[in-house]
Amino acid sequence: MHLFERNVLLLCKKSAYSIYFRKGHPRAEIDRYKKAHDEHLGTLATVEGVLHKYGINYSKYTRGRKIPYERYGLVITVGGDGTFLEAARNTNTQVLLGVNSAPGTSVGKLCAATQKNFERIVRRIIAGKNVRLNSWQRLRLKLDSLSLPIDCLNDILICHQNPAAVSRYYLKIGTLKEEQRSSGLWVAAPAGSSGAVQSAGGKVLKITAKKFQYMPRELYRGVNPPYRLKGGVLAGGQTIKVISLMHDGNVFVDGTHVQLAFPFHATLNISLSPKPVKVIVI
Repeated sequence: MHLFERNVLLLCKKSAYSIYFRKGHPRAEIDRYKKAHDEHLGTLATVEGVLHKYGINYSKYTRGRKIPYERYGLVITVGGDGTFLEAARNTNTQVLLGVNSAPGTSVGKLCAATQKNFERIVRRIIAGKNVRLNSWQRLRLKLDSLSLPIDCLNDILICHQNPAAVSRYYLKIGTLKEEQRSSGLWVAAPAGSSGAVQSAGGKVLKITAKKFQYMPRELYRGVNPPYRLKGGVLAGGQTIKVISLMHDGNVFVDGTHVQLAFPFHATLNISLSPKPVKVIVI
């Protein structure tokens, strides 16, 4: 493998401790977040030390910035799943390697590496041995207001911007179309199937499956006829169409960091992206 022939992008998070915590918080809470912060910094130092050791050129960015991803062939994320998902939304032909920087507190389900095994994985990449690349399917989102689609790896939530308000929309899949009132609509790629959509009643899919799924949450049954589109797994060639019946609707992409306005009668089309993301797995 020649993943180190081009410059490497090192994408790292800022810890919750460095962002939020100041004086005045309970000592025990500060200590808990400080421990995760120190673990994250230790992992980042290890990753940079290994890259220096093997003469690998890299550029380091913190997440949330505008980054020229097209300049890089390999993206290494240091953080948790949120950092990995940000990279996955912005890559095209790049390969991703996730490093869970604080396994003691971070799930890091999408990350193959930790501080302990990172150097071993780098040696494998250099040698071109015992390194597997998987293709993970992404959702493709086409919204009226977007000039370009968004590809996301995890999930989206379509709902009213006020969590106490009813989410209203038309949902169309194939020839079936119905009006729904609910607490929101989850749509998840396979990588996101073990998260919120599972908690709402969905199924866990194999991460390499060419499928995606949808699941309304808390369907309101007091006014509408019996619902037919109550959740399910869709094949790669299918499309979900959602038409907003909310003046203040939102689409949340991969959590809270990407939020799209979804006003009355805006239309969102959701399918599998023709461009899966390439991921190093062990």
